[in-house]
Parts: sequence; structure tokens; C-alpha cells
Amino acid sequence: MDAICTASVERLGDATYRITWDERFSADPVTIRAERQGRVRSDAEVVAERAQGATDVKVSAADARWYFRLDAADGHSLVVGERGVALERGVNFRDMGGYATADGRRVRWGRLFRSGHLSHLTAADRDSVAGLGITTVCDFRHESELAHENATLPGAPTVHVAGITPGVGSGRMLHELFARSSDPADTVEAMHRIMAYLAREAAPHYQTLFDGLLGCTSGAFLMNCSGGKERSGLGAALTLAALGVPRETIRYDFMLTGRYMPVEAEVPRTIEKYDVDLPFEQGRALILPILESRESYLAAALEAIEADHGSIDAFLRERFGLDDAARARLGELYLD
Repeated sequence: MDAICTASVERLGDATYRITWDERFSADPVTIRAERQGRVRSDAEVVAERAQGATDVKVSAADARWYFRLDAADGHSLVVGERGVALERGVNFRDMGGYATADGRRVRWGRLFRSGHLSHLTAADRDSVAGLGITTVCDFRHESELAHENATLPGAPTVHVAGITPGVGSGRMLHELFARSSDPADTVEAMHRIMAYLAREAAPHYQTLFDGLLGCTSGAFLMNCSGGKERSGLGAALTLAALGVPRETIRYDFMLTGRYMPVEAEVPRTIEKYDVDLPFEQGRALILPILESRESYLAAALEAIEADHGSIDAFLRERFGLDDAARARLGELYLD
């Protein structure tokens, strides 16, 4: 497994972070440097020396998002940051940085983000989002969702609306399912159908994603939808694949929704959204698979892609025109 998947950064206080890693990066002592941008330089401020496995560090200012460079004695380094963006009322908002590609480069921290809806941000949340420097957004929500979940982001980013219906062919698919079924297994099967549908029928909407990615030459890029897990989840998977990130890591990123999705807080909203008319606990069980992240969901999409195109690389080339030159350009924009 990629060393970045076993490293973590946790904010303990306003200016204190706990950084952990394991032997996949280095079993020997490391020097740690800190900087308020994702490309931490080799001469950045040293915040820890001879650290081994885990350490707490203090930074010079609390009102920023910090990234940390771990320098091993043998000369190799790893840049790590907080994966999740800490928001009081955000949904599944996280940084896609740090992942290694097959050719040894890494996705640049602070350049690519993914999230769920941003409808209920507090004033402090909006300040935090403003600090990310997001200049371009690809919003996968359908117009019916935007009417209830709309949000104006700080900084007036360019927004590309790639509205994908939240269902198979009809925005009422899940409403109709929940009107006739109380079996969570039916919800799981519906999610498999939705993911395969996204891969097969929603490709024109993902063209909007790649056009936006190629056009975002400065600042940060955000892709989002209602929950930030199916439509954005497949968008993130395709983006990472186009950058050359291996499938094991793509699966890891997809499953992080289980850590960053505030499931219990989203249950009432989801029950209301889909008009679930059942006692609360029964309704919760029925809609829970919508809020969960399961490996089988991603597998359903990838299996559909490979059945139709033979490989993800062929899919990216045939459906989105991502030839070698376009993928090289994505690498210039989003990789270190």
C-alpha cells in the first residue's frame, strides 16, 4: 500500500498537529518541515527532528491549513496533510493530495478537493473554504437538488454544473423504491445499478469535469455533489485514474467516505429528501446504504467500464479524448 495511505495528520489544537507514519515510509528517524502550501519546500521551517513513527508538532499560526514534509535519512521525502477539511457543517469534504502515481509522482496537496453539499456552512466554515483558494468547481447536483441545497461559495469560483440525475434515468428512482420497499438489501442493489448507470450513461457529464480540470490553471479545484460519494466518488476515481494513480489507492480514497461522511447527521435530511414514510429506525436502516461507502459500489462502476471498453485507460481515451497529451497536461497541473 502507498505510504500516504498509512500516514495521517490530526489537528489537536489551534496550532498543534499529530503526525503519524509507519515503516512503509521510514522506520528510521525523520526531520519534519511545515509550510502553508501543498508543495512544502526542502528549506521550509523545521518543526521536528529525529521523529520516529509519530510526533506532535506546533506551527507558527493557527489560521491556516498546514502541510508537512517528512525527510528521511536516506534522502526520500513524503508530504502529508490533513485529509479532511475540518468544517462544522460540511459534508465529506477532503483533500485528494498525496497519492502516488505509477511513475512515482504524487498528486499535489491543496490542489484537488472533493465534497458533498455545502448548503449549511457556518460563517467560520465559509472562512475555512475561502482559505482553500478554490477557483473552479464541478457540481454534479441536478437542478432539483440545487433548488434545495444551493450554496454560494466564497471567492466567486467558476462553477461548471454537470447535473447528473440522482438515480437511474429518473430523479424519482429512489423515491419510488422507498415507496414500495422497506428492505435495505433493495437499497444496496439500487446503489449498484446507479453506479453502473453513472459509468455508462453519465459520461457526457464527466466530460464537463475533465474540461474543468484542464482549464483550471491556478488555484484549487473542487468536485462536489449532494453526498460527495457516488457522483463525486466516480469523478474522483476517474480523475485519479487519469493521473496514473493505481486502483488500490483509488479504492482507498473511495472508501474514505466512511470516515468523513457525517452519516447520523445526514440521516434526517436524506429521509426527508426521499419522502421515506416509515418509523424513524426502519427508515434509517432503509436509507443507510445511500450514506455508506462500500467497495462493491465502486466495483459496479469499474466493472461496467471494463465490460464496455476493456480498460479504464481505453474508457478515458474513447469517451473523454484523454490521449497521452491530455493526460500529460493533467499531470503538469495536478502532480508533483
